[in-house]
Amino acid sequence: MTTTAMRQVIPLDPGDASSPVGAEDLPSLFQLVNSGSVWSGGEAVGVAAVIAPPTTLAQISLYNNEPLSTGKSYILLRVYGVITATPAGLSQVGIHHCIHRRTPSPTPDRDIPLTSITNMKGLIPDYDGSAIIALAETVADDLWKPVGFSNLDAVTGVGWQLDVWLDTLVIIPPGGMYSLAAVASSITVSTRLGFTWIERKLG
Repeated sequence: MTTTAMRQVIPLDPGDASSPVGAEDLPSLFQLVNSGSVWSGGEAVGVAAVIAPPTTLAQISLYNNEPLSTGKSYILLRVYGVITATPAGLSQVGIHHCIHRRTPSPTPDRDIPLTSITNMKGLIPDYDGSAIIALAETVADDLWKPVGFSNLDAVTGVGWQLDVWLDTLVIIPPGGMYSLAAVASSITVSTRLGFTWIERKLG
């Protein structure tokens, strides 16, 4: 996937993540990182990929547990994966994503601790926001789609990375959820998946 720069229009204080902004007013990526608004989190151990398009079981989900009317939105910058196991022969793996249409009920469990969510600026304290990262969540089948390119390897792809730059293409409003699953040519392929997102109150 081609990497493109974020828009550069900056008419507001980039340090105030609670200030409502429109899409045309989103600060530059540098300013968002510098203001401590960009976070990243994902799986700590590898999970076996599925060999068919996912339906009602996500490998990992990012749920926005902010207040519905006053909370921040999560603006996806990238999704990523690390291949942790592959078969001896030819294998192929890619990421599918799903933008869910309704607020899940009940609220997903927090399977990734807050201390495992890191800020993209150094010296920022532990995450104190409302994001919930859930694993193996039962979800609505809201039309999963492939995202980015797949990885094809003839020997071993352990340690190889799947990196998809979304560049604000996906927005998770308060009460919304976004899910990922690795799809591979063999169930012996395992991956660790994760997200990088901006937290910002949108107008």
